[in-house]
Order: sequence, then C-alpha cells, then structure tokens
Amino acid sequence: MCEDTQKESRIRASIVKSLFATHQPPSDMSELTQEKSRIHASFVITALAAHQIASNMNELTQERSRIHASIVK
Repeated sequence: MCEDTQKESRIRASIVKSLFATHQPPSDMSELTQEKSRIHASFVITALAAHQIASNMNELTQERSRIHASIVK
C-alpha cells in the first residue's frame, strides 16, 4: 500500500514538473519579446533625437547664413 502511495506521489510530481516545464518557455518568450520591444523603442528614440539634432543644426546653419548675408550687404 505504501509503495502504491509513493508511486502515485512520484507520478503527480512528474505531472506537476511537466506542467511547469511547459509553462516556463512562454514566460521566457514573453520576457524576451518585451525586452526586444524596449530595445527597439530605444533605437527609435535615439534615431528621432539624432534627427532632431540634425534639424536644429540645419536651422542654425541657415540662420548663420542669413546673418552673414545681412552683414555682407
């Protein structure tokens, strides 16, 4: 009787381990997907910031040219 109970306990433990093992990869995949999204967002923000800086520099260059042109006149 005791052996049957132990065997049943081992089977239940095996089932529980199996369920946790199959549950773990989707959790990891979800975390990886979230991290990928954060990295992508970081790249987009960096690109937008670089574009804004370039735009501001272009405006400053144009303003400098206008000032120079008004001085030369």
